[in-house]
Amino acid sequence: MKAGIQPQTSRRGAALLLSLLAVLAVGAISATLRRVQSTIERDQRFSIDRRTALYVAEAGIAESTLAISQGKSGSLASETIPAAFGAGLYWVDAQDRADGSIELQCTAQVRTAEFVLRTIIVPNLNPITSRGFFGIEGVTIGRGTLVDGFDASLGTYESQVTATHPHRTTGVTGRLGSLGPLDFDGPSGSGASAESYSWVDWLTEPSPGTEGKGHEAGRQGAGQSAPRSDPMSETGSDPTSETGSKEDPTSGSAAGHAEGLATLIHADVDGLVLSTGDAVFEGVIDLDAAGFIPPPVLYPGTAAKVTGDHVVTGSQVGLGLASSVEIAGDLIISTGASLRLSGPLVLGAGVLRLQAGAELQLDDSEGPIHVHLVGGIQSAASTRLVSLADEPDAHGTSIFINPPESPRADLSLPSSGRFHGALYAPGDRIVVPADLSWLGALTALHLETEPGARLSFDTRMATGGQGTAAAPRIASWQIIPVGDGLARRLAVDPKQVLRLQGLTPLLSSAAAPESECEVILLDDAGTPTTYTGSVGALSTTSDRLMSMRWVDPRNGTLRRWMRPTGSDQDHHVSAYREKLDQVRKALKSSVPDGPPLLKPELEYASLALNTTALIKPIPKGPDGEFKK
Repeated sequence: MKAGIQPQTSRRGAALLLSLLAVLAVGAISATLRRVQSTIERDQRFSIDRRTALYVAEAGIAESTLAISQGKSGSLASETIPAAFGAGLYWVDAQDRADGSIELQCTAQVRTAEFVLRTIIVPNLNPITSRGFFGIEGVTIGRGTLVDGFDASLGTYESQVTATHPHRTTGVTGRLGSLGPLDFDGPSGSGASAESYSWVDWLTEPSPGTEGKGHEAGRQGAGQSAPRSDPMSETGSDPTSETGSKEDPTSGSAAGHAEGLATLIHADVDGLVLSTGDAVFEGVIDLDAAGFIPPPVLYPGTAAKVTGDHVVTGSQVGLGLASSVEIAGDLIISTGASLRLSGPLVLGAGVLRLQAGAELQLDDSEGPIHVHLVGGIQSAASTRLVSLADEPDAHGTSIFINPPESPRADLSLPSSGRFHGALYAPGDRIVVPADLSWLGALTALHLETEPGARLSFDTRMATGGQGTAAAPRIASWQIIPVGDGLARRLAVDPKQVLRLQGLTPLLSSAAAPESECEVILLDDAGTPTTYTGSVGALSTTSDRLMSMRWVDPRNGTLRRWMRPTGSDQDHHVSAYREKLDQVRKALKSSVPDGPPLLKPELEYASLALNTTALIKPIPKGPDGEFKK
């Protein structure tokens, strides 16, 4: 019997073993599937968190850009106490760059992912002064005119002049541009030609028999392109080369000059005309400039009014009126008299008239000066225009001239002096005298210089928003890879870490560390006031905000003066939008079925439009308000 049942017992053991093996196999497969499923879910969650972290980083950059538009550093929160936005956290590190731009790096964390973005912001780019010396419909340069640049934040112009250049220049690139032709003949048609003259010839009188020659670059008119000459030597298109011959494909045709004569300018592959390094023209001339829709000239709202002319007969300091004043008539500086205007000041007048020997002095060391003229400037012989403040101490002087309904032939600048500031005359032909040294920027309908004039572009004036609406511009945008890819995996939700540490993240809207500021205001009576303290205690409901700067908590220093974006008592922003709408309607009527154009497309398309139709000022209504 025992021998008969042993095989049955063995079979029962084998079945049990097979059952256990099957259970183990199913369990292993199940565990593997769970791990695979968990990995898929974790990857899916990381993918979602990574994308969300990208959005949070973009939100942080946007919040930082808003802070920069208000004059702040752009730094937000910190890694120790970040700012909260939606489901994530972020902080922004800001670094000031040597060229005035600001580099931002935003780190965002959302549950399992960390994402980093880097961008460069140009703070409050001024649409007028950033163009340097600009003639909307053309530029004519006189013999021996010097165009260069400098940075007032680094010191005075004289302190930046280098002895390595033979023409007493900083050697820093300036900026000169136009939507129309660039003519280097000079306003009197002296015949100075880049192809025909050496530097000595260019700086002196033209040689006999050469009158009538000329060099023209750029467009013949808005919206029309013309062949551009590349004034290279006949023996080489490279200004550093003495041999060889090649036609520049970017210039349309190759031009030359006799052997041994200096090259004035040359066209590079990007369509810009640059100096050769040893040139009277230390400038950048943009031959392929994007379209320019001139911002409207708006008359300011003022506190005090003068019904007639205001005449200065002696050596006068100030107008004897409020710092915010409108002269219904003309501001007249009599023969031999002088007038000193000090900032902060908002001044409106009909015509600025300087009689023989008169002098206008501008001191913006204590605040900006904004001058709005309906009828332009008329200057007699031996008149002077002088800026008194050292360039680093200047808050900014801006002169706006309303475009005339018809051509104005008698607008003239003072014949001598040294002016540091900006002039915006989009409806006038402006001639810069040889003895009036111009530091800053100038925009005119047509810009000309007398032989031997000096134009020095102040790069600091390109930003800040003084005198007109300005907004930050993104110069670059970059994803910074972290971890093993674009984003880094986080082992623990950063919000839980903060909760365990007993820390509360900052509100995104309150993440900027700046709290102390200095502000220059004009009250309802036009009286200048300087406020220093917490921004929370500042009330601007009835004050005109002229300029503002913040205490940088990173090092305790004061940041640069700036007119924050949004402080727009003169309605520049709404007026500019209306002007863009006018251009859009004009273009829409020419292409009825075309899609709506974006602002860059509008600016480029404006080349084909008559600029005089775009620069008329917005009129006032009977109540003194601008018509909508």
